[in-house]
Amino acid sequence: MFLDRKSLWPHLRRWEEQAADHDGPFRLRFGTLFVADADAARNVLVDSADTYLSQSGFYRLGPESLPPAVRSEASRELLRVLARHDLPSSFDLGAALGEVSDRQGRLRHQRWGVELVRRYFAPVIAHRRHTEINALVDTYTTSSVVADDIVGHVLRRAHRTVPAVRAGFAERLGRLRAPEDGARDLVDLVLGLPGELSPGDRAQLLQRLVLSTVGFTGVTLEWVVMLGIQHGYDTPTVRPDQIHHLVRETLRLYPPAWRLIRVAAADHDVCGARVHEGEHVLIGTHAIHRSAAVWDGPLDFRPARWEQPTADQRRSYLPFGKGDGMCPANGFAVKALEHLGHVILSGHRGHVRLRTRRPHVRTLLAPPSGWTRLTPTPAPEH
Repeated sequence: MFLDRKSLWPHLRRWEEQAADHDGPFRLRFGTLFVADADAARNVLVDSADTYLSQSGFYRLGPESLPPAVRSEASRELLRVLARHDLPSSFDLGAALGEVSDRQGRLRHQRWGVELVRRYFAPVIAHRRHTEINALVDTYTTSSVVADDIVGHVLRRAHRTVPAVRAGFAERLGRLRAPEDGARDLVDLVLGLPGELSPGDRAQLLQRLVLSTVGFTGVTLEWVVMLGIQHGYDTPTVRPDQIHHLVRETLRLYPPAWRLIRVAAADHDVCGARVHEGEHVLIGTHAIHRSAAVWDGPLDFRPARWEQPTADQRRSYLPFGKGDGMCPANGFAVKALEHLGHVILSGHRGHVRLRTRRPHVRTLLAPPSGWTRLTPTPAPEH
């Protein structure tokens, strides 16, 4: 039996339309304050950040974020871990594409990108020495990241699977010690976090880091490849700078993190709107990225706009958030998307088949259901 899997896309479009009719923040019909312009968003995320509860999508236990000093050190360690691995040179794209394709050689949307990125970041997530943990990461990726965060139709069995995966992480992390020579992967990172953290706490943090690593990047990769094929980027002559603009425009029009939520720690005003302590403020990244006041042809897919973006466009571009809660590894995520996007599109001709044209929105903003087929292009003769 399936739970509700209905896409939230109609709500996002309605909120975008409402934002166009309001000058500043406004309240949705269920009472939450909705922020749909860059200045108000920056006011919440940066200028008035001390009037909101500390927030982190990666380093938190339940709703409670880890202390700021711990989060800062964890972010620095995460960047060091990523820098230790030369992922582009070690990744076997052909083998990975074969593993994530179905029996007809098709890449199923809302799944294949996450599974491929899982393989791309495998050395970063859990090195080969963590055989049992790697098996649990694979189970978590399919049972939670794909089934819940992307598709949104979790099977009842999956509700039992995810806690079992966390218990498995906790049991195995409880046997390991933090390395003395620095973290080599996310397992080492969570083991090395200071404080009175139980193995269960560290297991929860590892799950969140896996979601942020494979979920957001994997969904965006599907968009990049699908849109690249539809707009003629699947050619051996496509240049890295063209892929750079393609990735930026993809993240503008279809940001996987389509909203950011903050909780007020005190009564205050946001650009003239009153917010009370304990209230939630919803920052609509998708609406900011589609504002006609900032973007010419906001609903059009135009990678060329990034050749000379305006100052307002740069300020209004928030795919990774801003301020203290900003994704610490956004630079590495973009590099991964640009590398994978280039090697896939330059080395293959593609065909896309969609069942619907509407994106599928749950926790993440994913492509429409359907599939992509890639056919390798012959290597140019020298």
